[in-house]
Amino acid sequence: MSRPQFVYVTYIRTTPEKLWAALIDPEFNRRYWFGANMDSDWKAGSPWRIVFADGTVADKGEILECDPGKRL
Repeated sequence: MSRPQFVYVTYIRTTPEKLWAALIDPEFNRRYWFGANMDSDWKAGSPWRIVFADGTVADKGEILECDPGKRL
């Protein structure tokens, strides 16, 4: 697997607990992701995908690292 050419870094002013809840809460996701939500069990090695209400998958990948409230 090749290394990424570009890495996105995002800074968000909030608490780690609120940010974590926003990432994994389907209802919160739908409000800010055009009706889609993040689908995963949020464990390292698990699949991750963005799914619209009609079942269309907008993006997918794998959870490489997960430390709730600290790193995803």
